[in-house]
Amino acid sequence: MNVYIETHGCKLNISDSQKISDQLQSSGLNISDDIGSTDIYILNTCTVTKSADKKARNKLRNIRKTNPNLKIVATGCYAERDSDEISNIGVVDSIINNKEKDKFLDKLSNDLGISLSKEANENKINQILLGRTRASVAIQKGCNQICSYCIVPKVRGREKSIEPSEIISRISYLVSRGCKEVVLTGTQLGTYGYDLDKINLSNLLKNILKKTDVERLRVSSVQPHEFNEELLQLWKENEYKNRLCPHFHIPLQSGSNEILKSMRRKYTTQDFSQIVSFISAELENSSITTDLIVGFPGETDEDHKNTKELLNKLNISDIHVFPYSVRPGTTAFYLSKKVHSSTITNRAKEIREIALRLKIKYLNTLLSTKQNILWENKRPFSGYTENYSYFKLVEENIPTDSISQVTIESIDNENNLIGRLS
Repeated sequence: MNVYIETHGCKLNISDSQKISDQLQSSGLNISDDIGSTDIYILNTCTVTKSADKKARNKLRNIRKTNPNLKIVATGCYAERDSDEISNIGVVDSIINNKEKDKFLDKLSNDLGISLSKEANENKINQILLGRTRASVAIQKGCNQICSYCIVPKVRGREKSIEPSEIISRISYLVSRGCKEVVLTGTQLGTYGYDLDKINLSNLLKNILKKTDVERLRVSSVQPHEFNEELLQLWKENEYKNRLCPHFHIPLQSGSNEILKSMRRKYTTQDFSQIVSFISAELENSSITTDLIVGFPGETDEDHKNTKELLNKLNISDIHVFPYSVRPGTTAFYLSKKVHSSTITNRAKEIREIALRLKIKYLNTLLSTKQNILWENKRPFSGYTENYSYFKLVEENIPTDSISQVTIESIDNENNLIGRLS
């Protein structure tokens, strides 16, 4: 029996999908990359915005319309937040929420009426990366921060760090199966280890690099106030810096301190500026990306202007722009002074224009440099640099290794790096 898994949303969801893939293959099922020849379709959903919910509903309807005989399963954060809304679509055979993921196989077997093996078959687990050459590994689950706009604590629960031994074991297993890069994921990585004994994010990174052979290790996201000298020093040390990817995703959310306070963020725009400036100046070959919410309740024209001015001053390589989305169950849902939808649209457009300028500016700094590429696709050969820029190879030579050094020659119309093997 073949299973097709589709993942929406964050890298934590990708990590969950990979674990689901492991479980399914261990129980005698095959993971397929061809939805036309599959028996079960699993959608791992996101619910961070209204658009994410709509995307999931549309996908489920389209899958049922084009594949009427498929067994359809919805799981993930939308399934956790509002399973009734998904059920009312009338196309899903099984809904498995986040709390049930640890018993995914039992729930799947009961809902679909299929028999699954309880004996692990290691020889079958040959597609753990779901078609990728890098994997996401969760080091922490849930969140205690309770930002006023965020639904994640409702659907992921309270913050809990995963034991280092479990993380290291998972990474070693992935490496043994050919994985070259691991992305450490979670909702609140900077506070990793607060609930464990004598461990923090810095110590975890050291242990992973010492006790595993993973060639590239990437940290998905750390908030501005969670950086410290001990953590940043790792990217400078010769023992680690060639394996730690110099890409830093540091969420900003707003360039107004008043809005950050209303959002219940724990840093200021000054904190953000300071850490961005330090990384840009001190860490070689680094890139910095960020998240921004546009149109949060109470955001004035002056707040928006301050955000634009801040972004234009800093060395940001890309911005993920999120128009504010009302989420029932969050405190921001009850805030007055909602921003009109047309204003949100216009402001989002302006921020995206800034993001494009900053991205092109950053990519131009990479021209004529040598970068290491982890290949993800063949013909055209393409993949990501260590600093998380997308690269396409001019096919005069064919790479023989999973990671190759290239020389950046140009930027194409889609803002991809183009070049040749060095």
